[in-house]
Amino acid sequence: MKAPFFSAVALFASLTLPALAAESRWSAEKANAWYEKQPWPVGANFVPSTAINQLEMWQSDTFDPGTIDRELGWAAGIGMNTMRVFLHDIPWQQDAEGFCRRIDRYLEIADKHGIRTLFVIFDGVWHPEPKVGKQPDPRPGVHNSGWVQSPGKAILSDPARQDALKPYVQGLLRRYGADRRVLAWDLFNEPDNPNSNSHGRNGSNIELDPEAKAERATELLEKTFCWAREVNPSQPLTAGVWVGDYLKHPSPIAKLMLEQSDVISFHAYDKPPRARQLTERLKALGRPVFCTEYMARGNGSTFETILPIFKEHRVAAYSWGLVDGKSQTTCAWSTWQQPAKGEPDPWFHDIFRRDGAPYRADETAFIRQITGRP
Repeated sequence: MKAPFFSAVALFASLTLPALAAESRWSAEKANAWYEKQPWPVGANFVPSTAINQLEMWQSDTFDPGTIDRELGWAAGIGMNTMRVFLHDIPWQQDAEGFCRRIDRYLEIADKHGIRTLFVIFDGVWHPEPKVGKQPDPRPGVHNSGWVQSPGKAILSDPARQDALKPYVQGLLRRYGADRRVLAWDLFNEPDNPNSNSHGRNGSNIELDPEAKAERATELLEKTFCWAREVNPSQPLTAGVWVGDYLKHPSPIAKLMLEQSDVISFHAYDKPPRARQLTERLKALGRPVFCTEYMARGNGSTFETILPIFKEHRVAAYSWGLVDGKSQTTCAWSTWQQPAKGEPDPWFHDIFRRDGAPYRADETAFIRQITGRP
């Protein structure tokens, strides 16, 4: 195992950085000094249980501060100190100031509970045609049946329309780039995801061709790093590797992510041996490491098996989901082909029921213990 490991590190050391203000990337020394000052980040990917997607979370008619307050309180109660939260370009285009007032309110609530936020600016996963206004009702028994991409495929596929997103990115970073309540910025979640079994070739087939999507997403991510570097926020930037052999044979977009991120981030819905392997190899790149998605019980990725690995290596840990709600992520990914009937056993993601009761009391007790929550 050692030969591929060290060859992977050598590979990244020898790569030529793209011409996108690479000199503005934080040095490893700066990134590590910043991370040493942070308490160990442990949290979840958060959308309130009353929202089926980012638009329902952030649009003015459905923004729900009461539920956000209640559910973040449950998270804080088990020792969580950070949340990963997805934004969307449509509310900005509709009413940028109103959108920011709602972000302000969210940040006030999160800060009251001692929770800092990792904001996600763009997202390449699930439905490629987001629409403003009332969002669809959940499809019974289907995982994330109403989640939407940002931007949608019409913008992503057009380089000129991509460029019109610059004010959105820079507006957010100028407003919140020195805000202590914001921990970091995740520029683009799984940007090249082909969504094969939901909206791609094996599903509704409304997604972009995978090769075209990967190319366009790489373009937008490169631009977004440039736009963000121009603002130069006080928080680190990242974009997470998530699939493929990105350590030895990175795709162009994975190469971009690993070379441009101030802190390295990745997804790991894997059993402990693979999660440990990825953690150790990414740590060897010499920067702080964030796992921005993990915990899928049906895959053998659980709090009890994975969190100790992340604590040992001081990797920031964001499980998927907090409260069972309209996103229905207690259901597995496979429910796009065969919807669940009744309550899944086990739950795929999520920690709490809508009334605040834990799905598994021994699980929340473990989280409190490992985070040091009394």
